[in-house]
Amino acid sequence: MALAYCKPGSELYHQQELKDKIVRGLDFFRRANPSSGNWWYNDIGAPTGYMVPLLLIKNHIGHEDRMRLSSYLVDKTDNAAHKGKNRTWVSAVLLHKGCIEDNYDLVWKGFSSIASTIRIEDKDDEGIKRDNSIHQHRPQLYSGGYGMSFMSDLAEYITLADHTSFMDLFTGEKMEIISDVMLKGTQLFGYRDSYDFGTIGRGISGSNSLHNMSMHTLDLMKKIDWKHAADYEAWQRHIRGEAFPAPGNKFFWKSNIMTHHGLRYYMSAKVISVRSNGTEMLNGQNLKGYYLPLGATNIMTTGQEYKDIFAVWDWTRVPGTTAVANQSTAELRWYLFGSNRFAGGVSNGRNGIIAYEHVYQGVQAQKAYFFLGDAMVCLGAGITAARTQEVRTSVNQCLADGDVTYGVMGRVDKLTDELSDTSIDWVYHNNVGYVFPEGGNITCRRTMQTGTWRDIAVTGSEEQISKDVFSVWLSHGTTPQNDTYCYIVMPDKPLSFFTTDGFDSQMKIVANTEKMQAVVNEDRGQYAVVFYEPGNIKFPDGLCLSADKKSLIYVEKKGTGYEFAVADPLYQEQSVRITINKTLAGECVDVQGENSILEVVFPVGDYAGSTVLKSVEEVL
Repeated sequence: MALAYCKPGSELYHQQELKDKIVRGLDFFRRANPSSGNWWYNDIGAPTGYMVPLLLIKNHIGHEDRMRLSSYLVDKTDNAAHKGKNRTWVSAVLLHKGCIEDNYDLVWKGFSSIASTIRIEDKDDEGIKRDNSIHQHRPQLYSGGYGMSFMSDLAEYITLADHTSFMDLFTGEKMEIISDVMLKGTQLFGYRDSYDFGTIGRGISGSNSLHNMSMHTLDLMKKIDWKHAADYEAWQRHIRGEAFPAPGNKFFWKSNIMTHHGLRYYMSAKVISVRSNGTEMLNGQNLKGYYLPLGATNIMTTGQEYKDIFAVWDWTRVPGTTAVANQSTAELRWYLFGSNRFAGGVSNGRNGIIAYEHVYQGVQAQKAYFFLGDAMVCLGAGITAARTQEVRTSVNQCLADGDVTYGVMGRVDKLTDELSDTSIDWVYHNNVGYVFPEGGNITCRRTMQTGTWRDIAVTGSEEQISKDVFSVWLSHGTTPQNDTYCYIVMPDKPLSFFTTDGFDSQMKIVANTEKMQAVVNEDRGQYAVVFYEPGNIKFPDGLCLSADKKSLIYVEKKGTGYEFAVADPLYQEQSVRITINKTLAGECVDVQGENSILEVVFPVGDYAGSTVLKSVEEVL
């Protein structure tokens, strides 16, 4: 109504009767002052709907009417509990109130409140984290959903403040934080026009939820963060379908997730710990999301793999997870708080490892994900459960697109509906190969799956929908005892890469036990180990490594030396001593006979859990 009244050319433009009814409607709402049991509607939802029509007609009503109606808008920025997106929301209400009342001080306070969100929040506070991820609702990853909306708000309001006195609040230091969050955080969770489902929280229970950053926001960022305009332009081109502009690997140590970008693919793995809230069920949303933070993986080459699939998902087969095949175990009651201490990752910016100890729903396991080159090696060990229901590890469950081809003992065939076989060597679907170097009880399926959005959100539609879904998983039986699994995901590869066995010699599984998991790519000089306990490992080429603490170690041969990437998965150790059977020279290296001991001091405080990089030279 307010838009119709204010828009030139409208039949109702400046019509007195319409204006009177708008005022009467606003006044009625102000006096009624309806309330909700959910604070958000009281502090944010209702005021946000109310403030816009009042601002639109402010110059067409008297001062007394304007101030009376504006009294409904209450300043909530003094509530310290409002952080991140919630703070930009309440700040926007105050900004509108200040503009409606022509009150400069209120507008300044609103912009100041927005600017206060642009800082690194340590400990468990919500907002921007040291690793450029974003938390909302306790220490919970929300770089999508709340976090993406938060960054969009900052772009909008800084644009409004630009070339005014309010811009003084957005200092160079704050603008640098925004640049880092956008380009070293938010961008890394996206692929083409899609986004990682592990970053959007309970937003997963709604349709069209996996969208990348809006082009409009990126256009604004090109202007207010003009030094990085070319980076935002490259981001936009990628969303439109071009190659990813900054391939590489990153572990977000504050959020327990690792991302791995190639030019034409995206993979990630998300884990949980006592330091994080894995996911949430609030307001009747995300009713079946229990397994979402328990080793879930994203695998994308087109960006459409998981588009609106969640209404028909089997939620006990979230990609990458090991779960009991009973739908009741996927039910989420509130927040999922982590109970395991061992969970961490290590990355040198190109390759990395993420691993954790799984102790959920009566199932125990050690699960690790090795991102090496263009492959993700997924290992599980110590899989034990007393339950009588089947335990399965899901390799993937995504929308079907094109043929499904598989190899069994040298024979290549196309899948028609379902295949279960312990001799499956590999499966290929939609430009991604899934390799099973140690076999297993493997099921591959392509079928129509049916469900409703009401199944996962109380406000969702009850309309039955069906989608063609591709799935592959491994079964561990009904009462597994110290079982294992191993599979390798290789995206952006042609079918011929697998039919000619070109993949066969690239990766070798060196260890997969409850005490240690290790992978090597000898051709590239890449050695990766997860020490769940202090121990030692010998690789096929004779290289030996040992560690005196629980740790994650990635070693890469570099010319005449080695680069070590090391991390503490407990976030509490002071240091680790690594022994290697080479004579090395470098900082913190102690040579003892034919061995060298590398002393690595771990970061503390807000950097606890992050990677330490050390380069050493081999003395020949």
